[in-house]
Amino acid sequence: MSNGVDIEDIEGLADIAEAHTVMLELRPHLATVELFVQQIIRQQAQGYRLTAAWAGQKIVGLVGYRFQESLLFGRFVFVDDLVVTASFRKSGTGALLLDVARRYARELGCKQLVLETGLQKVLAQRFYFREGLLPHALGFAEALGEPTH
Repeated sequence: MSNGVDIEDIEGLADIAEAHTVMLELRPHLATVELFVQQIIRQQAQGYRLTAAWAGQKIVGLVGYRFQESLLFGRFVFVDDLVVTASFRKSGTGALLLDVARRYARELGCKQLVLETGLQKVLAQRFYFREGLLPHALGFAEALGEPTH
């Protein structure tokens, strides 16, 4: 326990469902618990890991991350999701969760920890700078519509 929270990996269906409310703050398009649980299960099958910060029986923060390999970064861990509830921001909980992904990257022999954040998320960017992350690229995306399969 550190900063009043316990850090634990999320694996069971009940804990995944419990994480929905917190993840909804970051990913509002995952509107139902069922959609969220199905998405996490699919991503876990592809190596996604979800770790929670618990204050008592309540999840107050989450980090979702996965190992990848690319020509640009070599072996690296990508942080897909990092969210802390408003009442636990500035408590060090975000830094603890980011450290989970860092440790995982180091355990796998990675030399990079990579994440993306929205250009409009200035407070998140400040947090990442304080944590030693530096901007490296500008990302682009294109909505392709609904899958045809």
